[in-house]
Amino acid sequence: MKNIEKLQKNELEELLKDLRLYKDLVKKVWSRWKKIFHNIFNETNEYSVEYYWDLDESYVFKKSKKVYKKLFDIEVDESDIKLIKKDSLKWGMRIYFNDKLVDLSFLKFYNLLK
Repeated sequence: MKNIEKLQKNELEELLKDLRLYKDLVKKVWSRWKKIFHNIFNETNEYSVEYYWDLDESYVFKKSKKVYKKLFDIEVDESDIKLIKKDSLKWGMRIYFNDKLVDLSFLKFYNLLK
């Protein structure tokens, strides 16, 4: 831990900026703040895809790469994509880029039709 009294003015401003970001994330995104805060400071991106268990993984990779390119303008390697099987989706997939979501599943419509 740094001694605050020994910090320069610009270092204090950066620390204050980081603390405000921390407070804002905790307030707005609840438990997801840790992952988002970690990604911001390490300058990393998270690519994950939740998909219905019946879908072929090669199909999921192909479609998710197209979505990343079309919506986020990002070329993603298959090794960077984290696949998560999820039976509750009913069919389709959800594609996450950091805290952004593209929902291509039928779960929402299934719940609306109940």
